[in-house]
Amino acid sequence: MEKRTPSRQVDDIAADWAAKIDGRPLSNEEEVALEAWLAVDPRHLGAYAKARAVALHTDRARALGVNFDPATFAPRPVLRPSRRVMLMGGAAAAAATVALVTGTTFYLRSVGGVATGLGETRVVSLEDGSVVTLNTQSEIEVRYTAERRGIVLVQGEALFDVAKNKNRPFVVEAGDTQVRAVGTSFTVERLPGGPVQVLVREGVVEVKRPGVPVAPAVRVAANTRAIAPSNAAIAAFAVAPSEVSRALAWREGRLAFEGSTLRDAAASFARYSDTQIVIDDPAVASETITGLFVSNDPVGFARAVALSLNLRVQVGEGQVRLSR
Repeated sequence: MEKRTPSRQVDDIAADWAAKIDGRPLSNEEEVALEAWLAVDPRHLGAYAKARAVALHTDRARALGVNFDPATFAPRPVLRPSRRVMLMGGAAAAAATVALVTGTTFYLRSVGGVATGLGETRVVSLEDGSVVTLNTQSEIEVRYTAERRGIVLVQGEALFDVAKNKNRPFVVEAGDTQVRAVGTSFTVERLPGGPVQVLVREGVVEVKRPGVPVAPAVRVAANTRAIAPSNAAIAAFAVAPSEVSRALAWREGRLAFEGSTLRDAAASFARYSDTQIVIDDPAVASETITGLFVSNDPVGFARAVALSLNLRVQVGEGQVRLSR
């Protein structure tokens, strides 16, 4: 009888494979070797999926992008002519690259579901080695079959790091929009009142709406955002890698802004906290900011902004008000 590999050794090998994939694309030879190792023992697939989840869960600095430079976010004087300010919220300036993950890690098999609450994130490892990271107030349903790896994004936003399998496509359904991939990394966003949005970090995905004749399928490559509005063609446009990094800062409990208005920033914070940022003055709401902030600390954000823009802060029950 063939001797079984000890579980600890299986975990070590799985961790090595996860580290390789996280650092660079695998060569053809390595892909063949990984697939062969996964097929040998059912324990290998489970260990590999968990190792991928842990690697993503603890990858703090890269959540802000491989080119992230903390000095870029250092406070600097407000430029009054443009009313532009660069800020760091609360203690984020001192610990931007070692931010703590606020979520927990789950393991799901071929069928099941998981959801997050307000201000919560979760990392979900799937049986094929793919990993899903859920943002605040998000929900997915896993519907794997022998032919297709299906995910339903019921609501919210999720990052999908897909294990490569040419014979078993990975398909995310968000309402009437479908996102099809083989092995790649991308986010899908489905928020109330807005169109489905897809942001591709690595690889290529196909975005289509089978029930909308005016919206033919669109192939979306890395560093590209696709928007699928109601009853209109799917629009795709290139974005800078730095924008992709900022868009994924939520994985580390952060919100990153670059020239965003206070109005838009307040709307973003509303997704993570019961405390609402209220701005009655349209001129104040139109002020722009750039910076990295703790996503569930709207009060800290408001105080930092007020200090830099000469605004007043009034903290009340369930709200913080910004005014001139």
